[in-house]
Amino acid sequence: MFKSSLQLRLILSSLIWTVASLVLTGFLIVSLFEGHIEKRFDNQLSDHLEELVAASDISANGRLDLTWSPSDPRFNRPHSGWYWEILENGSVIHQSSSLLMASVFPKDQKTDTFLHTNGPSGKELRLYSRQIALPRSTSIFIFVVAGPISDMEDDIRTFLSNIVLVLSVLSCFLVGMVFLQIKYGLLPLKRLTQSLALIRSGNLDKMPQDFPLEVQPLASELNTLLDYNFTLLERARTQVGNLAHSLKNPIAVLMNETKDIPGAKGKLIRKHLNSATDSISRYLNKARIAGSSRLLGTKTSLGDVAKDLKFSLEKLFNQSSLKISLSGLDGVIIRADPQDMEELFGNLMENACKWAKNKISISGTCQAGQVLIQIEDDGPGVPLEQMNNLVKRGLRLDETKPGTGLGLHIASEIVDLYGGQLDFFNSDLGGLGVKITLPQAL
Repeated sequence: MFKSSLQLRLILSSLIWTVASLVLTGFLIVSLFEGHIEKRFDNQLSDHLEELVAASDISANGRLDLTWSPSDPRFNRPHSGWYWEILENGSVIHQSSSLLMASVFPKDQKTDTFLHTNGPSGKELRLYSRQIALPRSTSIFIFVVAGPISDMEDDIRTFLSNIVLVLSVLSCFLVGMVFLQIKYGLLPLKRLTQSLALIRSGNLDKMPQDFPLEVQPLASELNTLLDYNFTLLERARTQVGNLAHSLKNPIAVLMNETKDIPGAKGKLIRKHLNSATDSISRYLNKARIAGSSRLLGTKTSLGDVAKDLKFSLEKLFNQSSLKISLSGLDGVIIRADPQDMEELFGNLMENACKWAKNKISISGTCQAGQVLIQIEDDGPGVPLEQMNNLVKRGLRLDETKPGTGLGLHIASEIVDLYGGQLDFFNSDLGGLGVKITLPQAL
C-alpha cells in the first residue's frame, strides 16, 4: 500500500522529517538552555563571592573580619545546599550558618575554578573558589561559595517538560497542516481523474485547460491522445467503408452479368455473390459499430431516439390501430453512438411492430450505472424453446412476414459490442418481450 499510494508516501515522508526536525530542535534548545542555566548559576556563585570579598576587612591586629554577611537567607538554613566559607592557611575562619561547622572545600584543591563536589548532607554541589590577597595582610585567603546542582536540574527539568509540551502541540499542528497541504496539493490529480471519467461517460469532450502548471502538460497530452484516437478510428472506419464500396461495384457488375448464365452454374455463382455482398455489408456495419462503441465521449439520449422511431413507425404502420407507449425514457443518457442506438432500437421496435396486434410498450429504468430497457408487444409471441435461436443470422421463424432475418442478429451484435446484454422473455401483454441492458452515461 505504501508503494501504491502517492498520498500515503508523501504523508509518511513528511511526518518522518517533521518529527525528526522537532526532536533535533528540542535537543538543541534544551542543550542551549542547560548552558544558559549553568552560566547563570555560575554568575550567581561569583556574585555571592564578590559580596563576601566586599564585606571583608583586615583589622588592626591583621585578622579578617566581615562587616556584613551575604543577604541570601538560604545561607542561614542548615544543610540548605547553599554555603560559603573563608579559609586562611588551610583553616576555616568564617563560614555560613548553613554549614554547621563543616567544610565544603576539598583539601589540595586548585582555586579560581568551578567544580563539582558533595556537601555535608550528601547533596551534589557546584563550588566556586578564589584565592585573594587583601591589603594590610600578608596571608592568602581562599573565598569559597557553593550551591546545590539540584537547583539547576530542577530548572532544566521544568523547562524540558514545557518544551516537550510545546513541541508536541506544534507537531500535532504541523502534522495536520502537512495532511491538509498534501490533500490540497493532490486535488488537481483528483480533478484530472474526474475529468477523464466525464470524458468516458460522454459529459465532456476534452480535458480542461485550467490545471496547475505541473499538471497541465499531462492534460494537454491526454487531449492530444484523444484527438489521435478519434482521428485514427475515423480513418479506419472510412477505409473500411471505402474498401466495402470498392468491392460492391465489381460484385454488382458480376451479379448483373450472371443473369445471362442459365442453370445450376448461374445459381451457384449468384448464391456466392449474394453471400459476398451480405458479408461485406455485415462486416462494414460491424466495423462501424466497433469503432463508434470505443469512441470516448459518445452519448445518446434514449428518449429522443425512441420518440423519433415511434413517430416514424406509427406512420409506417398507419394502416393498423397500433399504438406505441413510452415510459421512463426521458432524461436517460446511454454511453453509445446515436446511429448505433437508432439501428438497435429501430430493428427491435420494427420487429415488434410486425408482430403486434394493437399495442407495444417500451419502458426504461436506471440502476447501478446500467440502463434496462424492455420492449414488449401483444403479438403471438415465441415458444420458449425457440427464443435462443432468435438472434441467429438469417433465421426467420415465419416466412410469411417481410424481412431478411438479420434485424435481431444485428441488434445482438450492437449490444455485445457495447458490453451490454440482450434477453428475450414472454411478455405480460401476450407477445415477445426483449430486455436490453446497456451502460449508462453518468
